[in-house]
Amino acid sequence: MNANDLPLIEVRNLKRYFGSEQRPVRAVDDVSLRIHAGETLGIVGESGSGKSTLALTIMRVLPPAAARA
Repeated sequence: MNANDLPLIEVRNLKRYFGSEQRPVRAVDDVSLRIHAGETLGIVGESGSGKSTLALTIMRVLPPAAARA
């Protein structure tokens, strides 16, 4: 395996919930993806489906106190 075979980004079973443990709100639930050099990924979905939360979590922009993994 050479460096070109390795993904630039790999996410496995990503979950991001908001709220309390008693009443969690699932913003992102069990998302996995792998992006290699030269590939393009588009994320589409309805308003409120978790697209922004997914992106902010992958970029580690979402403050840890704002959400539980």
